[in-house]
Amino acid sequence: MRDQSTTEPPRIVPPTENRGPSWWRRNLAWLVPVAVLIFLLVVTSVVFTFWRTDQVAVRPGSVEDVPSRVTVTGAEVYPPESEIALVTVKVSQRLNIWQRIGAEFESGVDIEPERTFTGGGTRDELRRLNELRMETSQHTAVVVALEHLGYEIPRHASGVIVADAMSGTPAAEVLERGDVIVGIEGVPASDLNDLAEVLALRSAGQTVVLDVERADSGEVEAVAVELIESSDEPGRALIGVGARERVDIGDLPVQVEIDSGKIGGPSAGLALTLGIIDLLTPGELMGGQRVATTGTITFDGSVGAIGEVDQKAIAAERAGVDLLLVPVLNLSDALDHVSGDMQVVGVGTLQEALDALAGN
Repeated sequence: MRDQSTTEPPRIVPPTENRGPSWWRRNLAWLVPVAVLIFLLVVTSVVFTFWRTDQVAVRPGSVEDVPSRVTVTGAEVYPPESEIALVTVKVSQRLNIWQRIGAEFESGVDIEPERTFTGGGTRDELRRLNELRMETSQHTAVVVALEHLGYEIPRHASGVIVADAMSGTPAAEVLERGDVIVGIEGVPASDLNDLAEVLALRSAGQTVVLDVERADSGEVEAVAVELIESSDEPGRALIGVGARERVDIGDLPVQVEIDSGKIGGPSAGLALTLGIIDLLTPGELMGGQRVATTGTITFDGSVGAIGEVDQKAIAAERAGVDLLLVPVLNLSDALDHVSGDMQVVGVGTLQEALDALAGN
């Protein structure tokens, strides 16, 4: 009898394989630490990117010519070939950790607490304060320049403006930037001397009543303030605010407008004053040199110290400035940050600045 045919192929049964553990299982001992390390690096990177410190970077800024920003009506002008310039700095937003580390390796960069600039306020408050400081600086520079050129400018002080209240003092709780003190203990206070005369009769810890013209409403309010003791002069009573005089000026014989752009703060005062004088004077006040300057200016022609002079000196040198005028109180710091051929001269008054220009 014949075997029946079939279409099924013969079955081949593979031998039983003795498979070991998978690749993942075999390498688990080092995969877990690596995965943990990668996770920690990702978390650290995210934290370093989004966590802002309380510090900012202060970098050298730009050198900006002054006379080209000035418009004069009512007098002949003499546009100079070489313009005097003002110097700026750049203050960053709060640094994240990566930026904070990177700033450590940047040349000419200072890292400062943000509070150094804001005084504990907000960035918007700092911006408005710097705008106010620039407006005051422009106002003063115009008057000082015109008076130097022989114009008679009627002016009188009309109060004491609160620039900054010292943190942690009683005054900081009741006074704000821009408030104007117009009286103390019933006595009108038109200038700083009026305040000083009354304070000389008081002691730290006593309370005085100030007549304050509020910055937001313009209304005058009676404000009680406990006096503090001066850290420099024991026994001397202070209100505890940084202040400057508000000066009212009559009609100017020459109209001067200054476009400061986004530049704020008070340190352009000397540069603006010299730029206006140069524009209204025949000849070349700069003598063909590239000249820059920084420093505040007051109505009596005094040049006041400024901050961040090191970054400003670096910015001026990088811009190829030949001569940099700085407040005499800042001279040593400026010289410490100059390495090239740029000449740096310290001045204490407008006249000293003019003499320095005449001697170069």
